[in-house]
Amino acid sequence: MSQKFKIILALMFFLSGMCSLVYQIVWIRLAYAHFGAILPVLSVSISVFMLGLGLGSWFGGKYIDILSKKTNIKSAYFYGFSEILIGTGAVLIPILFAFGQKLLLAAGQTNSVSYMCLSALFLALSILPWCIAMGTTYPFIMSFIRQTNNSEQTSFSFLYTANVLGSVFGVLGTVVFAIELFGLSNTLYIAGCTNLFIACCAFYAAKKFGTKKEEQNIEKAASINVSALWKIKPSYSFLKVVLFTTGFVSLGIEVAWTRAFSPALGTMVYAFSFLLAGYLLANYIGTCVYRSHVRKGKVFSLGFLLSVLAVTSFLPIIINDPNLLGQGRVHTVADYKVYKYLLQVVLTIFPVCTVLGYLTPSIIDYYSEGDAKKAGESYAINVLGCILGPLAVSYLMLPFMSAKAVMIIMSVLYVFLFLLNVKKTKKVLAVSTSVFLLAAIIMSVAYTTTYEIPYSKSFQKALKKPLFISRDTTATVVAYNGPEGSKLLVNGYGMTHFTTITKTMAHFPLALHGNAKNGLVICFGMGTTHRSMLSWDIDTTSVELTPGVVNAFPVFYNDAEEVVNNPKSSIIVDDGRRFLMRTGKKFDVITLDPPPPIQSSGSSFLYSREFYRLVKSKLNEGGILQHWIPFSFTDQSYNNYSTMRAILKTIDEEFNYVKIYLSVEKWGMHISASMSPIGEYSAKELSGRMPEKAQKDFCELLPDYTAEEIMDLLLVDLISKNTLLNGWNKREFITDSYPYSEYFLLREAELL
Repeated sequence: MSQKFKIILALMFFLSGMCSLVYQIVWIRLAYAHFGAILPVLSVSISVFMLGLGLGSWFGGKYIDILSKKTNIKSAYFYGFSEILIGTGAVLIPILFAFGQKLLLAAGQTNSVSYMCLSALFLALSILPWCIAMGTTYPFIMSFIRQTNNSEQTSFSFLYTANVLGSVFGVLGTVVFAIELFGLSNTLYIAGCTNLFIACCAFYAAKKFGTKKEEQNIEKAASINVSALWKIKPSYSFLKVVLFTTGFVSLGIEVAWTRAFSPALGTMVYAFSFLLAGYLLANYIGTCVYRSHVRKGKVFSLGFLLSVLAVTSFLPIIINDPNLLGQGRVHTVADYKVYKYLLQVVLTIFPVCTVLGYLTPSIIDYYSEGDAKKAGESYAINVLGCILGPLAVSYLMLPFMSAKAVMIIMSVLYVFLFLLNVKKTKKVLAVSTSVFLLAAIIMSVAYTTTYEIPYSKSFQKALKKPLFISRDTTATVVAYNGPEGSKLLVNGYGMTHFTTITKTMAHFPLALHGNAKNGLVICFGMGTTHRSMLSWDIDTTSVELTPGVVNAFPVFYNDAEEVVNNPKSSIIVDDGRRFLMRTGKKFDVITLDPPPPIQSSGSSFLYSREFYRLVKSKLNEGGILQHWIPFSFTDQSYNNYSTMRAILKTIDEEFNYVKIYLSVEKWGMHISASMSPIGEYSAKELSGRMPEKAQKDFCELLPDYTAEEIMDLLLVDLISKNTLLNGWNKREFITDSYPYSEYFLLREAELL
């Protein structure tokens, strides 16, 4: 290939890889908004994405040469048309998601079998055609390369290198710059325009290269014979097993990493995006090393690669053990700096991902020898594993075992690959690897722990009851009620504890309303707000995304069974936003307590302008939204204040009347919002509106106070809305397209 031809191909596949990750990130985000912010939506989205790549790769590789010959049209033109088709997805997929959301509102709760199946089906139908088009890109261009130079055998790894590097930039560019600057919709449009540019490059390449004149200018130097570089020739059937297994494990274990490391990484989008970027960067480095070795005429043997792969796969389990790092089996990870831990996690996954970056393109180069059909077939096998891995982990493993157990099982699959090839591995390498693997397995099983359940054995023994642990497709839930207090953790992250704040979320708006007949609690938590609202003897509905959280209710309250069986009590497992869309009911009071912190991933679904408009449509005349914001006035960071202001501005823009009160614990804010005037009442008047049972419940955690005194603690700290919103900036709104609260790095760096 001429240098100019290489540059154009590299540019096309760099931009193509970048766009594919833009689409994946934004499409998953939109899928959360339309189908629920639950792990199955993530798993299905990733699997369907990979399914499309696999089908496109297989069919594209099988038929592109035939199609090109029959039509007498160069393969690069078909590649250009594929890029144009991909670009249309930027406009059409959001429309399809919105249509699917309406169709699925009658499909039941998000944890129901019917909803799981139907949402998965509609997700697949919505994004699969465009993902298939993405999958055709490799075989289409490989076919074109063969049309220009029939002796080229390493075209897959060449394209793969550029594509993976583009993917790294796609991840970082999307989460660090594009979404914060342009929003989700505009980011999609930019990606769509980029696809059109790629198509133009492809049409130019088709016109410029592959002609007889150009073929005469190609250097007649001997091309590299990839198969000759492999001293020990593995069977093609074994290579297929390797490709499938590495795909299955690499994507499956990524899901397990997410659950295992999330307590220490925090819940912000950046941590997981940087983790993905590290994964892709390691792949890129591995591919570059392979390409360098090919040019030097010597590559690592398959036995060596499988040995290193098996050993390094245990590093994330062992090195991220809190005990090994001297951090102890702590009760909380709040004191650890997220990005320091993120760097640690990325470094531990780097070796295994680098090996994968070397292994995958080397096998496909060896297997295909530059042939588009064979490359498409082998890549499709790898992608098939990538499809099944996340589904197996999400649905068959994580609901029944710990993230640590899943990581060990997936790593052992790499060990099996090593054992299957051990006879073709040098004896010294085989013996040394076996020793390391035995030690790694023993250490991983017997001596390591994770932050998923961050409590020492001595702490657990001190509890009167064993830790409550519930696992499902959504999350791992841990709960306890002990002498040092009570805790509810979701995926190792603390959600709430016993506090009068959560009781206030029910009692204060109900007292302000004065005549409420029903109420809705979004985010069940420990069940405190639900229980307090029932003490008013009104119809009370609570919506909770995570089934395990609802199951933990009896851990905290002895009367949980009585509360659940109360005819006026209804607890629904669903995405809170989706429930509001599908319910026909209206409520006098709606309380909202999004998971902390306010910048957490997915939180803007419950802070956006579209959400508040939905809430307004579900409030009766005179209805009140009681919104809790976990905000600390002692945190003087720019981002903390700008995010809080954005939430308040969005609420203030949508509701006619807004009042803000500091909590009884003097941190966080209770926001009362309504379309009708909110009356001015004294503490005595508000407590006087409360039934005796409600007053008793209000004082349960503050037995030395009366209900009137607690109300007085709240009313004395009325916060001026105008003071908080001073310096109005119209851009500081949160919308579905501009998740302002979640994407803040440029603001934090004062670049905006």
